[in-house]
Amino acid sequence: MKKISVLRAGTAAAALAVAVGLAVLPAGSASAHDFLVSSSPAAGSTVTAPPSNVSLTFNDLVLDLSGDGSSSIVEVTGPDATTTHFETGCASILGRTVSVPVALGDAGVYALSWQIVSSDGHPVSNSITFTYAPPAGAVAAAGTAAAPDCGRAGTSTLGALPSTTTSASDGAAGWLILAVAGGIVVLAVLAVGVVLLVARRRGKSEEKS
Repeated sequence: MKKISVLRAGTAAAALAVAVGLAVLPAGSASAHDFLVSSSPAAGSTVTAPPSNVSLTFNDLVLDLSGDGSSSIVEVTGPDATTTHFETGCASILGRTVSVPVALGDAGVYALSWQIVSSDGHPVSNSITFTYAPPAGAVAAAGTAAAPDCGRAGTSTLGALPSTTTSASDGAAGWLILAVAGGIVVLAVLAVGVVLLVARRRGKSEEKS
């Protein structure tokens, strides 16, 4: 009877641990959208040479649903909180990197904003800022009031599109949850093994006595 009770208790504990792990998994998967790992210019940096393009690199492949890069939107606006656009072309996707050609205007702080389709199929957006401090005599582009028309159906601005804002910390949190859930399942399996081993040894001891 003791052997059966021990086995039942071990099995119940393992089942509970597995159930908790499985319950946590969906939350971890939902929060594990792709996130930005690097950019050029870097967030918060100061650029002194006039850039010909800006690029964003993510932790996983960026989906190109349209086949021409138009499913990704990258905008460079400024300077200093103004909404003038300085993209001179449409976004292009190469693996984990999305880039767009630019010609910046006057010195100041620029916003680099984006919306991409994450590898899990969800739209992800965010923005960073950088400072442009060109050398004396650098030509300042006039910019445009609207983003270039890149063949998107309907609107082509970030502000009108639904998205999920993510960051590196969001992605890290998602993977942490997955790791915890996996650890719970592993511990459950180990617990079952220990219970079975103890029960087997007790059974042998009782047979000898």
